[in-house]
Amino acid sequence: METAILAALATVDDPELGVNIVDLGLVRRVSTADRHVAVELMMTTPTCPLGALMVENAKAALATRLGADWTVSVTLDRAAVWSPDLAKPDVRSRFEAPSLGLTSLVKSAFGKLMGAS
Repeated sequence: METAILAALATVDDPELGVNIVDLGLVRRVSTADRHVAVELMMTTPTCPLGALMVENAKAALATRLGADWTVSVTLDRAAVWSPDLAKPDVRSRFEAPSLGLTSLVKSAFGKLMGAS
């Protein structure tokens, strides 16, 4: 059942990033009992103004996937802190800054020093 739930949630994108909420690591908890599914989501930033929209989209995706004989609740934990480490590796790489080698750092620092004198 969890596979079906995650597949449904994977159809919901974070509107600002254009990446689905499962791959971003925004799904904190999934539980099922007696034909009821409860999902807890988090946002990439606690003040995200689109949290309510994502909750509604997640509810709709689950209701469509599971059918009318299931009840669905989706809540938002705004206190949870997201980091790129929660995302799948291919998504995480989008958030990682390219690293500068030591040579580049030294050249940059030297150039600034020479320009400042």
